[in-house]
Amino acid sequence: MKSNKPRRINKSSQPATNRVPHTAQTWLAAILLAAATCLSFLPILGNSFVDWDDAESLLNNPHYRGLGWDQIRWMFTTFHTGHYQPLSWVTFGFDYMLWGMDPFGYHLTNLLIHTGNTLLFFFLCRRLLSTALSVADGGESWQQLQLGAVVSALLFGIHPLRVESVAWATERRDVLSGLFYLLTVYAYLRAAASQRRSSPQWLSLACVSYVLSLL
Repeated sequence: MKSNKPRRINKSSQPATNRVPHTAQTWLAAILLAAATCLSFLPILGNSFVDWDDAESLLNNPHYRGLGWDQIRWMFTTFHTGHYQPLSWVTFGFDYMLWGMDPFGYHLTNLLIHTGNTLLFFFLCRRLLSTALSVADGGESWQQLQLGAVVSALLFGIHPLRVESVAWATERRDVLSGLFYLLTVYAYLRAAASQRRSSPQWLSLACVSYVLSLL
């Protein structure tokens, strides 16, 4: 005897064809965010060093120039200008090896790191919003979530409060610490959402990123 009750459709058994457009939209949004961030800060590539902290940190400081043992030891033991920032010095060492004392390269590195931060902020917003609102892939709610994440990341990427950290070479520590901080939060959220307790990769990444953000 057939039941008159409507048959419930198991959504998990349906083909996930509706996920493909959202994946494409996500990466398209990421590309547009990166382009907007780079275009907004493009004029900084023509800047010189600032005759302030840049002079003491970079122009008149030979200790960071290179990645030999002497330079690495100095980077991880110095409190030059009152800050302990060994990873920032390491990136300055890379800049010197690539660009010498051309300020273009130092500003370019700041811009690339900040662009990466904007993209991390976008993916972090998507995960936070989807978790808070319990929105799954597909449907109008997902489109609104995507739009909210895009607007949030765009405001983060081009907000005037970002200018000093991006346009000033010495403030590399801000964008670099921000990179690992955002990665810490994102990795922790991935670890919290994972059902595989035997796979602690995301939690390990969160811990390592946190330590790097402090350096």
